[in-house]
Amino acid sequence: MSPRALPAALFCLLFAVPSVPASAVGARAAGFTAAAGKVDITPDLAREHVLLAGYGAKGRRAAGVRDPLYARAAALSDGERTVVLLSLDSLGLFREDVLELRRRLGLEDGRRFLFVTATHDHSAPDLLGLWGPLPGVRARANDRYRERVLALCEGLVRGLLARLEPVELVAARSELDPRGLCGDLRDPAVLDPELGVLRLRAKDGRALATVVRWSCHAEALGRDNLRVTADYPGALCGRVEALGGGTCVFLPGAMGGLLSPDVDRRGGLEKAYAESDRVGESVAAAALAALKRGETAASGRVDFSTRTLLLAVDNSRYLLFLPALARGHRLFEADGRPLRRAPWRLALRHLLLFPLPERLRPRLESEVSLVRLGPVAILGLPGEPFPELVLGGYDGALAFGAPLIRPENPAPPALEKAPEGPYLRSRLPRHGWVVGLAGDELGYFVPDYDFRATPTRSMLPRPKGGHYEETNSLGRRASDAVLSAAGELLTPRAPARRGPM
Repeated sequence: MSPRALPAALFCLLFAVPSVPASAVGARAAGFTAAAGKVDITPDLAREHVLLAGYGAKGRRAAGVRDPLYARAAALSDGERTVVLLSLDSLGLFREDVLELRRRLGLEDGRRFLFVTATHDHSAPDLLGLWGPLPGVRARANDRYRERVLALCEGLVRGLLARLEPVELVAARSELDPRGLCGDLRDPAVLDPELGVLRLRAKDGRALATVVRWSCHAEALGRDNLRVTADYPGALCGRVEALGGGTCVFLPGAMGGLLSPDVDRRGGLEKAYAESDRVGESVAAAALAALKRGETAASGRVDFSTRTLLLAVDNSRYLLFLPALARGHRLFEADGRPLRRAPWRLALRHLLLFPLPERLRPRLESEVSLVRLGPVAILGLPGEPFPELVLGGYDGALAFGAPLIRPENPAPPALEKAPEGPYLRSRLPRHGWVVGLAGDELGYFVPDYDFRATPTRSMLPRPKGGHYEETNSLGRRASDAVLSAAGELLTPRAPARRGPM
């Protein structure tokens, strides 16, 4: 079911700006303008002794650079509103850094919006401040690197906004068989096969940008890799750019659950690098092929809306390391007022008098967003949604030859309790994308029916069947809260609201 076009009144309500005047409507009808570019954010290991993010609680000291990291961006305007899509070769950014970028750029006028995400690269320096020399201890070198990256991103976006030129859009979609490219490590087996592509093409035929949305973790290189690399998204974007696609901006889809590259690492790191390149180049080829069947639009609307929400911090580990989480987020009381207690006091109380009572558990501020770029609608979620929450697939239709439930699973999920549709994807148009890590990185959004966690400080031992994702999520209430807020964004005339979730 495709949603009706969001009325202009909704945007006026959400952003407190006047209704669009007739002159602005004329400007929109004049067509799209755009710009795109990238900036190198590879760490200088001679001066920046950074720690890599991902894989365990401690950071891994970067020992070399295999290929460069970039921040890539594409700006698109219809004459009235402008959206910038910014994607970094990184595990992710916290909300406060995203807000800081918007403040520096002055993008708080209701007419321009910065949509920030990351490739979720597990072989890039930690920008979240979570993978330090000890669990919960920030690495100062990473902090300095993070500030440099933010400054580079600011300069990149400023430059794009100053050189917009007329373009037309080409939107395409493809069903990419994930076998040999991406697999699901957690039951039920549900993979997201949808490949979304958007080309920004100048009037003289040049490709300014190619935006690619696909669902799979950027972890083709495992924990043994100590060299900086952009993983498969780097190979994907490099191939698109080498073949004349302009700047390639990669957007991660619904990759929780856990969607991981289907690669063979048995030949050591060099084989893993080759496998990473294979996955990226295969997806790039599919994206470029899809564009040959794309739909062209010379004019249309650029719009955006956001929903700020407060999410309960229930994860026992997150509560233990609440000060680290607080460095990247605004925290509130359960009733929505700013947090009165110092985060370290709550963490200490949780440690000594476990568990922290519900009345003392803070709420964390985050957002969901909806961007419309002509025929393309992008729904941004602030973490890693399980694909089944977005697509369904509990009947095995998206297992792609794998068993829906592995026979060896000692505690299979109770599929009879799985949520029924309609699911988010069905509420978006044909060229509708659900994008993860948008504006924040809150970890996994685990379906409530299959949320299983051990009620201890460390959340160990994990219940039978794995359930790793629960230990890296806000808690069992987060998924329903985020999905509810996203659903409200997709509902016409949804009232603006922020409150406890």
